[in-house]
Amino acid sequence: MALESLKMAFRYTPIRVGFVLLILALLMALAGMYGVNKSYHEKGVLKKGLNKMGDDSFETAYYQYNRTLVLTSSNGTVVVNNVTYYIDGTLNLSFISRPNVELVSGNVSYEYTSMAVDYPFASLSFIAFLLFLTGFVLSTIGYIRMISDLRSGSR
Repeated sequence: MALESLKMAFRYTPIRVGFVLLILALLMALAGMYGVNKSYHEKGVLKKGLNKMGDDSFETAYYQYNRTLVLTSSNGTVVVNNVTYYIDGTLNLSFISRPNVELVSGNVSYEYTSMAVDYPFASLSFIAFLLFLTGFVLSTIGYIRMISDLRSGSR
């Protein structure tokens, strides 16, 4: 019984085209959620004064950053984002935003890693939304036409 109703509904072109557009919109929306992990790594020795960690183009291009700074020294002093640290060995710090590191004294080496997520197909989500709206409207028009034909007994 339900299969017959479905077959009858798909005889109407607006319903058929609307469902195809809805399925296409779903696939495009799923593709838009595909994320790719990106990372930036830098290491070296801090220079006297203020050191800005990271790369300007990388730090602003992606989403959901996870930043890690590992400082290594024997008897070094640094100021990281207005917090003073005395380092004798290794110091591991995590950040939400880019760190500013000022070397006060000593010889301090660093390793900075920034990991982020890129969504290369995110622009497909807008097109998927438009396809969804179009598919929904076409399916609704086809359904109204089918009900009208059933009441009048044409099909």
